[in-house]
Amino acid sequence: MSNLKKAILLRAWFAFILVLILAGGIVWQVITLQFTQKEKYLAISREQSTKWREIQASRGNIYADDGSLLATSIPKYEIRMDTKVETVTNEYFKAHVDSLGWYLSNVFNDKTATEWSLYLKEARARSERYLLLRRDVDYVVAKQMENWPIFNLGKYKGGFIKIEKNKREIPFGQLAARTIGYTNLTGTKIGLEGAYDSFLMGSSGKRLEQRIYGGVWKPVLDKDELEPHNGFDVYTTLDINIQDVAENALKQCLINNNADHGCAVLMEVKTGAIRAIANLKKTGDATYEESENYAVNEFTDPGSTFKLVSAMALLEDKLVKPSDTIDIEWGKTQFGKEKMEDAHDAPFRTASFQYIFENSSNVGIAKTVVKNYKNQPSKFIDHIFSLGLNNPLAFDIKTPNKPDVKNTKAKSWSATSLPWMSIGYEMQLSAMQILSVYNAVANNGVMVKPYLVKEIKEFGKTIQKNETVTLNKKICSEETIRQLKLLLEGVVENGTAKNLKGLGYKVAGKTGTAQIALNSSGYDKSSHKASFVGYFPADNPQYSCIVVINAPANGVYYGGAVAGPVFKEIADKVYSTNTSLHKPLKKVDHPAMPSVKNGKRDDIKYVLDRLMISNHQIKGTAETEWVKTGVDVQSIDLKELETDTHLVPDVKGMGLKDAIYLLENRGLKVITEGYGAVKYQSIIAGSSVVRGTYIVIKLGT
Repeated sequence: MSNLKKAILLRAWFAFILVLILAGGIVWQVITLQFTQKEKYLAISREQSTKWREIQASRGNIYADDGSLLATSIPKYEIRMDTKVETVTNEYFKAHVDSLGWYLSNVFNDKTATEWSLYLKEARARSERYLLLRRDVDYVVAKQMENWPIFNLGKYKGGFIKIEKNKREIPFGQLAARTIGYTNLTGTKIGLEGAYDSFLMGSSGKRLEQRIYGGVWKPVLDKDELEPHNGFDVYTTLDINIQDVAENALKQCLINNNADHGCAVLMEVKTGAIRAIANLKKTGDATYEESENYAVNEFTDPGSTFKLVSAMALLEDKLVKPSDTIDIEWGKTQFGKEKMEDAHDAPFRTASFQYIFENSSNVGIAKTVVKNYKNQPSKFIDHIFSLGLNNPLAFDIKTPNKPDVKNTKAKSWSATSLPWMSIGYEMQLSAMQILSVYNAVANNGVMVKPYLVKEIKEFGKTIQKNETVTLNKKICSEETIRQLKLLLEGVVENGTAKNLKGLGYKVAGKTGTAQIALNSSGYDKSSHKASFVGYFPADNPQYSCIVVINAPANGVYYGGAVAGPVFKEIADKVYSTNTSLHKPLKKVDHPAMPSVKNGKRDDIKYVLDRLMISNHQIKGTAETEWVKTGVDVQSIDLKELETDTHLVPDVKGMGLKDAIYLLENRGLKVITEGYGAVKYQSIIAGSSVVRGTYIVIKLGT
């Protein structure tokens, strides 16, 4: 019995010692793992961990008014390869790697087939599970690659990894590039891309990825677990054809004048829809590109284009009439210690307020404003504030800058502030703000908000629609608007913008030439800003437009000469392509008879007979050489013209060729002006001829 007890006890101790040894081994392994192999197994864990990655949605498109793409996201693919995928044996890899290298070389042309083959073999030797082959591969090529050697084993089996990424493209290149704008990873948001980023960006999806060798993340599946929701599409008011004309006209003007930068904006009068907005700046290599939205972001002294606001204040307060006479002191005066001069010496001491505005007299405007508001300058300032010029303009594209219009309580207010403000200095306004004021005059006093985006859509369905917003129902009385329109039309008919006269449609507007401010150091008298702002057709305004050219450097810097031609080119394009602007043809019962110049009877009859236009000689005989023409309802009347060689002939109504022939045949020396038919002759018809005498004839249409 004792032997049995001893045997049992021995076995118990053996089992206990065995368990104790096993427990000690476990404790030892725990200690070993914790202190000696911790980093090894943590690294393995990190290498094999998975996590959810955010997948960016496809960004929405931006369209022009006619549906043309201004900005879009193009799918691009990043192609990678798992060189150690289990289904590709060493034998299969060796047999097909050279063929795969040939395809890669033939399509991408960056390495030889041999170099590609070696690149793939070395990657397999390193057990690369996420080898980069190519970035920015388009859809067609990415699809073709699925059928290449090794990759054609099928999804997952050939080690082919295709990762979709969206790349932003602007189909029209630099056209409206700054207005379209961009966003980036640093948080910068520019133009429409920035302003409508929340609509365009969409909502992200999710994809499960696994960390593999080398710290690289590889998608677990070939598709996203949670698909992203693509962004909305933004439809703008831009007319791509007019935008093209505006940018080309602006660019050519900047080149011709060696200017630093400039902008041009075209807006619909009644709606505020922006049809074109161009901004260009000279780069280091003397080319021009869209690098800043000057129409919205640049706040400077507007110069003479601001005189419309001064005129509005004076007329609205009934302090002046267009016919009132102002002493302009030959275009030079002084306010305190500051001298003020007109751009050109005045031909007289006094002038009407209408002449002053039409010819942009600084002295005339400033003296009129000072005379009437000297004791109550805040009343003048109130007119500026009533137009909202002291506040940022509500617009699709936001700007960090602000306008600056001082009031009488400002620290910088001085005795010379009022006269200089009246002609557009000592303030900071944007081109878009000035355009809005002129647009309001064209719109019979109704100020509307300029806007660039008309709709936001998802798959063609409208999500949000922007309507015209009225900022001010009446900027001034109807009588003041009527007077302002006449003044603006007069600038083109008689004043500083006569180069815009006679275009086939009527233009109204104002030129501006301002010295450029040198921060707090006054103004640079050698550097100017030339501008023109107006609307057309003046008798039924449909479009308003502003053009600003900064620092023209070829000696010409006046607004009419520099900015005016850009306005004309834009307006010509709009007028020629928009038949609704053309006046309807008048219906008549009988075809109108053409206007025929006086002249040689035989020549006139030859042309009329060939055109089968009825004509009758109602005075004179068949031998009559020279005739006057008259229009009957259905016929051209021919009347004999007396042409005594001793008397000065009546050449009025003749063309230049016939008039010179008759006058020089009588020994007179002819001086001509104009073109068309003769409207005036300096020596009365029927006077005795004095050979060698000069005679002036003026022609017109």
